[in-house]
Amino acid sequence: MKKSKIFNLLFIAMLAITLVTGCSSQTQTPVNKTTEEPQKTLIMAINATFPPFESIQVDDKGKQEFVGIDMDIAKYIAEKLNVKIEINDMAFNGLVTAISSGRADLCISGISPTAERFEVIDFSDPYFYPQTGILSIKGSGYKALQSLEGKKIGVSLGTTYAKQAASVKGATVVELDSTPLVVQEIVNKRVDAGIFDGSQAIEFMKENTNLELNLLPVEMVAEDSYAIALPKNSPYKVQINQILAEMEKNGKMDEILTKWLGQSYVSQK
Repeated sequence: MKKSKIFNLLFIAMLAITLVTGCSSQTQTPVNKTTEEPQKTLIMAINATFPPFESIQVDDKGKQEFVGIDMDIAKYIAEKLNVKIEINDMAFNGLVTAISSGRADLCISGISPTAERFEVIDFSDPYFYPQTGILSIKGSGYKALQSLEGKKIGVSLGTTYAKQAASVKGATVVELDSTPLVVQEIVNKRVDAGIFDGSQAIEFMKENTNLELNLLPVEMVAEDSYAIALPKNSPYKVQINQILAEMEKNGKMDEILTKWLGQSYVSQK
């Protein structure tokens, strides 16, 4: 009799444990294995004083937006990499430091892959070969760098145009914080001329009809091209180069350039 009672008690206890365990397993919150990780954000350094590559556009409500060739390229790359882009607008001469110090993940801002810059940062393949131009008051007739000998030449601080200006015999080079300031110095006749990217100079001529532009012969030199600046050993370099090659092949790059520079410019590439 005692054995029977003990057996019954054990059976009831085991049944209770089974019921509790069963209920517990039914009320557990299932693990969602399909939850995606948050989209990664990359910091992009730019100098937004370089139309048509990058500038600030303000709508009727006062909302600011970064627009231009480089902005459209960045959007396409971000979509392909499945990342978000956060823009950090700064002076041009601070772009390289922002990349080398790790404060930015990339820079798409009309920046050239010079040997000096390669010492501290890396670059993608070139995506644009600019045509250099001399901007001056109408009638000046500065059609070659040699015509600027002994003149005062304005350039944007930290650009490769400063090096070109310094190569002119007897010239005084005036480096300013941005290209709009160089244009203002030309308009006010405080410098004789400025050296610019030709496509950018055309933009400034729309607002200053008393200026003339003389384009210099095109030289397909990598150091004078525009490329995407990246930190050394960037994990995105290979992917970005693949995306740039894709843009050339599928016509997306020409589409962006035509939007901002016009069909006539693109047809002469």
